[in-house]
Amino acid sequence: MNLSTLCNEINLQPEIKDQVLAFEKKFDFKTIEQQLNDFSNYKCMEKARTELKAILGKDNDNIKMLTCMLKASAAAYKTYKAKGICDEIYFSTMKCYPRFIEETYQRTGRLYFDRDWWTTRQAGCHLFRIGSLEYEINRSDDKIMIELHIPSNTDFSPSAVDQSLEHAKQFFNQYYPEIENAEYYCHSWLLDSQLKGMLKEKSNIISFQNRFEILDAGEGNTDFIEWVFHRNAADYADYINFSEDTLLQRTIKKHLISGGVIRTARGKIKSQHL
Repeated sequence: MNLSTLCNEINLQPEIKDQVLAFEKKFDFKTIEQQLNDFSNYKCMEKARTELKAILGKDNDNIKMLTCMLKASAAAYKTYKAKGICDEIYFSTMKCYPRFIEETYQRTGRLYFDRDWWTTRQAGCHLFRIGSLEYEINRSDDKIMIELHIPSNTDFSPSAVDQSLEHAKQFFNQYYPEIENAEYYCHSWLLDSQLKGMLKEKSNIISFQNRFEILDAGEGNTDFIEWVFHRNAADYADYINFSEDTLLQRTIKKHLISGGVIRTARGKIKSQHL
């Protein structure tokens, strides 16, 4: 998979694609070969990312980092093919790049890349988009876990989540049989138990939450602001001016105005849902 093909297949924004391909032409990627290869090692990928940023230096709109992430992601296609993983999952996974850039544009009005701290997972073949959800093979501890993530453009209906979980179980059994018995976890504001008193029982969020054994009360966090209100987390103090276009926005804004916080809790999916 070459970089131009990947950019086209994932529909990378034209303005960004032109900059990426221009940087590719003038940069010697042999100088960062070790760092890009280290993305495939879960325990080394963050160190590799930090080293890469230092090597690249000044990076307007993070185009250099984006190009390197895409270069590694294009190389990851060989791993997909060697395992027999279909192109649909590969491209669905790599479409995170235009999605992240679009999310940033919605918040800031600028097209730029700000998720290199996350995309080592896609580039290193640790995270896969399977239907409506993303699944990360977490190898940071002795116990290997599968972490669920909810993309911003997901179909969050119960039927779509059911289908995604079913296909994910089949995916890991087939392509990663050594972890077929791994437990599935999620760490998200969507698992805040307070939401059960704020939303209808049949809401998609509560339906999702009911799939999990909630392991803790969670900690106060502002990450939800980006997903619910399409604002930067740093804008928390301005919650009085947050939009109220959806029922979820109105409900959470009311909660914040009354002095409440939204917590990021951790849960383990119940066995009957796998």
